[in-house]
Amino acid sequence: MNKTIQWVSFVLAAVAINIPAFLLASFTLFGTSEGTSIFSIDYAVAALIVILANGSIAALFLAINRNYARGFFYALVASVAEAICLYIVLVTFNMNVLLITGIVIVINIVLLIYIITSTKAKPVMHKQS
Repeated sequence: MNKTIQWVSFVLAAVAINIPAFLLASFTLFGTSEGTSIFSIDYAVAALIVILANGSIAALFLAINRNYARGFFYALVASVAEAICLYIVLVTFNMNVLLITGIVIVINIVLLIYIITSTKAKPVMHKQS
């Protein structure tokens, strides 16, 4: 697959996932009082939402850098599923969809671990001139 298409799809997936992730993270901060320390549980939950949502973006990035086409395709499908679930959660806030979103995020983290430990996906060494 063309590297340009991979990078464009990476940017689109990153934007599509981070918009609802930051909206959900900011939603968790509405109950926080004004003088709360940044190290409180409210900020930890918001940071955890953003970090977990970006697991598939990390998998896409590693698959592109390691020229691992199959891993890129899997990560792209998982990113699209995660983005769809996150947008549905934002619109409906249905607990069933929230459960499916959690399952998709766990699948994305397993996929990230698979790409990191895969022997087929090796980083490309560039020659220095």
